[in-house]
Amino acid sequence: MSRVFTVKEAAVLLKTTRQQIRKMIQSGELPAVKVGREWRIPAEGLSIFLMT
Repeated sequence: MSRVFTVKEAAVLLKTTRQQIRKMIQSGELPAVKVGREWRIPAEGLSIFLMT
């Protein structure tokens, strides 16, 4: 099973705010999946984002 990150974890990794991570998800810049009311960012999606 692949690792997934919460919005908070992704914000810490990318050294930004949770609000900025949510904006990036909404714009499609950062791939994510909604689980219930929470967003989850797959590790692969984070890697792809960092390479671009």
